[in-house]
Amino acid sequence: MARRRIHGLRGILTGSSSGIGSALAANLVRDGARLVVVARREQRLRELCDSLKGSPGEIIPLVGDLIDATIQQESIDHAIEMLGGLDLLINNAGVGAMGQFADASPERLRQVMEVNFFAAVELTRRALPALRKGVSPIIVNVSSILGHRGVPGCAEYCASKFALEGFSQSIRAELAREGIDVLVVSPARTKTEFFDRAIDANGTPWPSIRGMSSEAVARRIVRAIRRGQHQLIISLGGKSLVWVSRLFPGIVDRVLARYH
Repeated sequence: MARRRIHGLRGILTGSSSGIGSALAANLVRDGARLVVVARREQRLRELCDSLKGSPGEIIPLVGDLIDATIQQESIDHAIEMLGGLDLLINNAGVGAMGQFADASPERLRQVMEVNFFAAVELTRRALPALRKGVSPIIVNVSSILGHRGVPGCAEYCASKFALEGFSQSIRAELAREGIDVLVVSPARTKTEFFDRAIDANGTPWPSIRGMSSEAVARRIVRAIRRGQHQLIISLGGKSLVWVSRLFPGIVDRVLARYH
């Protein structure tokens, strides 16, 4: 694990127009990082950039959809041309989907996997040459507690996050000798627009579960980046679910089946 300073860090942050991404951008830029921030919503990106004027760091907006290979390459080109290189890649862009798998279309699965998995994987592949030249480089993949434990009503989303988790573990070992860290972040429920913007959204499936604020999640991620951590499971409830699932999978299966 390599410890690193945030000040001067040159990075790309995807999914930065709201929620965890927006809070991450604010925390990093206020600490002196220089970021290319990528998102589809132009107005939200403008508002984010305006809110950070006068900060110690720098923020460069790029409007586009990360499933587009052209936007992936443009984000890297921006970092190299405007920031002078790349030390940090945060794959945060994601989309949710809710509803029973048997009732869903194949297109729902493909859409979720394209955004949550394939876009992150291909952007990482494109970014590796620049990261190899970076200073204490690190890749941060924002997964979910549902990348450790599948739950009913979110089959496609869980599958995409399990895939991202496995991918991250593999490349962490592959890139270790090159000095590139790989951090996987697994938030539990967070107070964001996730459930409002999810595919086939019909409300929060577990309304009684209180979520953490995006700001609190972002602060923990920035601290993990500083420390060079490899895994960050956020919240005591999330850690408990992971360990109970590992130790007593049958019991958790029976409990979750009640939500079917």
